[in-house]
Amino acid sequence: MSKKNGSSVRMNIRSGLVVLCLALPGIATAYEPDVTQQRDETIAGTSDRLLPDGAGIADRRCSRCLAEFGRYPSLEPAFEWQIRLEDGKYVLSSWRLMHPKSAVDFQHVEMQQLEVSKQFAEVVYDIWANNILEARFTRHSPTGLDGTNYRFRTNLRGVGWPSASTWSPSADLPPKWLVDSGEEILALARAKSPKEPAVLAKLRTVRKRLNDYYHPPRSLKESP
Repeated sequence: MSKKNGSSVRMNIRSGLVVLCLALPGIATAYEPDVTQQRDETIAGTSDRLLPDGAGIADRRCSRCLAEFGRYPSLEPAFEWQIRLEDGKYVLSSWRLMHPKSAVDFQHVEMQQLEVSKQFAEVVYDIWANNILEARFTRHSPTGLDGTNYRFRTNLRGVGWPSASTWSPSADLPPKWLVDSGEEILALARAKSPKEPAVLAKLRTVRKRLNDYYHPPRSLKESP
């Protein structure tokens, strides 16, 4: 091979490597935090995932819970609901929280219970488990001075009680879809004449939307 041809080959290889590096999304500059802690590390925008807030521990009311949701406004009463398997039945319970002394010394008041179908519990459990597992820490600012904090909790046998949260989501992204679903279920739990089929249909739509968002279907061009 002549020197000219060899140089041409090496140049083509280098050019190809440059193009390959630019095309690979995984090859990017890693985030470098300020070790002096003088720089605000938050970034603009909104996270598209819940924020992890611990694996949690079992308590007497969540030992067999499938899904749990809590709404904790700054200036209004807080509510929670839970779906649990109880004597072969799926029970949706809801209550208002009272904090007579502190956030730890709370009481459940205005308790209501509603038996739901296995299909309903299955869809809720699917949504909660999968999206809590998608939770991750973020540099987006998660809280503000007021607003509402929302918590999502599930029970995965052998794993524990993973929990995740979000604060007053407004962007049309998964955290808001999840909060809206939690509110739909809360409304069902507190309704005088609950209509499960209508809520179940909405939840199935949300589940597909969430699955498509995190796991987009492969295009026809990508199909084998």
